[in-house]
Amino acid sequence: MLIRIFFASQLVKDFSNLFFANIFQKVLGLIRELVIAFFLGSSILYANFLLLRVVADFFSQITAGNALKANLLPKFTKLYEKNKDVSLSEVFRFSQKSSYYLFFISQFIQTVVIFYLNLENNILFFVVSLILSLSICFNFINTIFLTIFQARGLFLKYSYSSVTNSLVFTLLIYPLISIASFIGLALSRLIGIICMYFTFVRPLKKENLGVEVKLYNSDFNFPTLILGNFANIIIISSRFVSGADGSNNITFFMYAVVLLNALLTAVITNISTILLRKIAIKKNSRLILYSLLVSTFVGLCMVVILHFFSIDIVKFVYLRGMFNISDVEQTAVYLYELSFAFLLLFVSTILFQPFLSLPIAKNKRNRKYISLLLIGTIVTGFLFSGFFDLDVQLETLIVIYTSSIMGLFLSIYSYYCYSKLIA
Repeated sequence: MLIRIFFASQLVKDFSNLFFANIFQKVLGLIRELVIAFFLGSSILYANFLLLRVVADFFSQITAGNALKANLLPKFTKLYEKNKDVSLSEVFRFSQKSSYYLFFISQFIQTVVIFYLNLENNILFFVVSLILSLSICFNFINTIFLTIFQARGLFLKYSYSSVTNSLVFTLLIYPLISIASFIGLALSRLIGIICMYFTFVRPLKKENLGVEVKLYNSDFNFPTLILGNFANIIIISSRFVSGADGSNNITFFMYAVVLLNALLTAVITNISTILLRKIAIKKNSRLILYSLLVSTFVGLCMVVILHFFSIDIVKFVYLRGMFNISDVEQTAVYLYELSFAFLLLFVSTILFQPFLSLPIAKNKRNRKYISLLLIGTIVTGFLFSGFFDLDVQLETLIVIYTSSIMGLFLSIYSYYCYSKLIA
């Protein structure tokens, strides 16, 4: 009886909607990676594109990843719990105005990076940077309103919107990348994001009656932006180190991370999203424990499987076209070596959620100190890799492991802070 009630619960339905939508997106993502590997392989041109995309990805993760959700989901959840009708007019005005600033800031930084790295075909990379900046802007707007779907418990609609973006991206990537190489790759992603905006986000402008909700700059607490997306910030920082020597090593790192991220986003991110929404409404220690156990179990299974089958998995996924057996071997090494770090990130992601569910005013100082320690660890890893003349792969592993271990300790401390504040 209890098992039947559990599987009929809204919690399981919500997780199922998110999980199966993510599985479908991962299948589409796998198809995209096959196309990328076939046409671009481990070429220096693709490596330079990935290095430039570090800037855009960092902005995307801060403005459109779990970080934004961690800032806004508790606020919107409580708002919709108390009010049936909510006007979103001011939210649209704020998001559009903010997107203009994001465009100019990201474009300026990417332009500086292009000239600093002295990349070949500067004009082409500048065009790509414009496309990436536009993607950041639309993704920022989309994420705000998709967070509203989650706050209202509309996980099925949220899943449809995410799948639409991924499906359009996948359908366009083959023709565009075959015609315009890495420019086509960036363009296909932008079109997918724009399709999501016009299909799911823009119709929300009609919701202009009811309690007026406003967003302010203070709603976007920077330490929360860091902590809410600390896992991806660590991964992006490590990716920068893997490509800092100008070689194609960054491509092997990226191909490995794509496979590992499938678990991070399909399972762990979905669990953390539901957990954050539930405990923002009411404390639930049992749900926190279950989430932690599931995440740990999934991570351990991943490590064991990759120990025995990392080469076979990479062969099955990537070995075709420009991607050769040497690329397989180097990617497989990264895939297994990074798996332990991802296990730590899985656990830390869950442990941070209770702390992030609290009102910012209650733990503002702790958020600041924890985020500074995390950033300090990443910067120290950068300095260490730059000071010592080590193999770039070893430097990358040092950065991701020191940051992941520190992230685990900080997440444990954050849960301790959460327990004291709600006691």
